[in-house]
Amino acid sequence: MKAKLIKIKKTPLFAWMMTEGDDLLKINTIIIFFLTIMLLALISFSNCTRRLLEDDIFETALIPVRIDWSVSGIKVEEMHRASIWLFPVTGGTPIEYRLEGNLKERKIAVPVGVYSVLVFNETIDEDDWKTISFTGTDSYEDFAVVALHEDTKGFYTRSEKLPLVATPEALAVWTLERFEVTPEMIDITRTNSMDENANTEEIAGLTEIKPTPRFERVIIKIFVTNLSSSMQATGIIDRMMSGVYLASGERIKDAAVHAFVLGDREYDDNGSDGTTTRTFNIFGRDGSNQNNVSIDFLLTDGTLHPTEEFNVSKLLYTDTEQIVVTHYISLGYSNLNGDHEVELPDLDMEAGVTVEDWEEVIIPIK
Repeated sequence: MKAKLIKIKKTPLFAWMMTEGDDLLKINTIIIFFLTIMLLALISFSNCTRRLLEDDIFETALIPVRIDWSVSGIKVEEMHRASIWLFPVTGGTPIEYRLEGNLKERKIAVPVGVYSVLVFNETIDEDDWKTISFTGTDSYEDFAVVALHEDTKGFYTRSEKLPLVATPEALAVWTLERFEVTPEMIDITRTNSMDENANTEEIAGLTEIKPTPRFERVIIKIFVTNLSSSMQATGIIDRMMSGVYLASGERIKDAAVHAFVLGDREYDDNGSDGTTTRTFNIFGRDGSNQNNVSIDFLLTDGTLHPTEEFNVSKLLYTDTEQIVVTHYISLGYSNLNGDHEVELPDLDMEAGVTVEDWEEVIIPIK
């Protein structure tokens, strides 16, 4: 009996699997093949480090931000949002980050570069403010807030001689001239634990933010004999600043006049004499020591009392020890230098009429 020669064809593996032959041999060969492939892949993976592809490289560092509002002069619960602005020192479009909900801390993704930083309450959106607006927002140095014009307020109408502006809302700002984000910071914040690195000097530049007021406060209080004869008292104070630069804190010295409606009445025991007060914000005074206050009273009989005028330069008591610089002005007391008493005619008010009934009376006059 002649032996048969077996001719093995040089066919690809998978083609060979389809040919007739020993099924068990085929199965064992397939198992060994796939196990070998898996073992080689595992060895290769364990003996190399992952190299990020060009499209997989992070281009921003995660910078922790922590804001302490305790010296802002504003209650956090009264805020709605907060803003962080980064201005490239080499020029270009600033980057704006907005905080909502949590106004005290956040991580922001910042590209590599060197920046000047502004942090303040709210945003530049018109919906966030009623009495101020922002200018120069493309520049760290020129970024400013200004008071909006008012056409009328109480008894007063805006004119060239009376450039009325609204009393500004509270604004607090923090600044940093130079903050650098390096490529190393990307590696620190993106590939390692932030908890382990959050306190390192390299990335902690925005973790001790304490915004301070860019506004001041005025409290005007006037004692009036027969205050009960007045429906309403409206006043103006002149030589005020119209705005302030956020970064430097320098005041904008355009002529500005604030008008205000006096309220918060407190009567003496006789029920007729008493004080009326108004507290409002300003950006600052012009420093000329020539500030004047005028008060107009609308009486209960519908007539106007002659305007009471005061030069308050010597009457201003300024307290700089408070968080918000506060100017106290007390009027109508004859014992104060340069002051004079304010006495309205003694008019009987109709029964049932109270001071509160007249607080919204507005009769603009030029």
